[in-house]
Amino acid sequence: MPKSKDVREINVDTLLEAIGSESRRRILNLLSKKPCYVSEISYSLKMAPKAVIEHLEKLERAGLVKSFEEGRRRYYYIDKTLRIEVLISPHRFKTYIGENSTADLKLDEIESVIGSIKNFRAKTMSEMCRMLEKADEVQRYFSRIQSMIALRLNEVFEGLVNEIERKIEDDVERLVLIALTKGIDRDVEIAEAFGLSYDEVTRALESLMRKGIVKKVVNETGVVWKIK
Repeated sequence: MPKSKDVREINVDTLLEAIGSESRRRILNLLSKKPCYVSEISYSLKMAPKAVIEHLEKLERAGLVKSFEEGRRRYYYIDKTLRIEVLISPHRFKTYIGENSTADLKLDEIESVIGSIKNFRAKTMSEMCRMLEKADEVQRYFSRIQSMIALRLNEVFEGLVNEIERKIEDDVERLVLIALTKGIDRDVEIAEAFGLSYDEVTRALESLMRKGIVKKVVNETGVVWKIK
């Protein structure tokens, strides 16, 4: 697969325009579950293939998706974690693309930063300006925390997927487990998300339950499945 474009090279306006379309957001939601080819996206989302191609081209230009060829098909996928921040207030409008951060952030440092802004009282114009600077500093600080959490979660997901692929030989059972890790916990929803038949999903879930890997949970909304 081609090397990912660096987060800092992505234009904020292009990015916001790309995700401003409900259709493109639906495509991104589908690609967050698994790589897909055009016909698959068209069938799953009930969109014309031509429209799907146009949306994918815009998402590629925005740096949100990549593609690769496998056999006679071109698959599209999301290859990195992005966090978009938008601040809208009566006096400020700011947009920001969060970068992945591996900085070590300690609890006492977080408490210190919160305390510094919470206890700051501005009276003069110069103090108010310093207060704004401090607020920006705190905002950037917590943005780094969010980036770090997003990076760690993505690493855990990738590790989990690799473990599933290593331990589970059956392709349908693999897809079912990946669906469960992504919060898709109903048999019908798993079938729809991964283009499987309901019977295939049911058999896979029952097999995984016999192996002690998943369990069936009945709650007020019905039957859901969980990884043990």
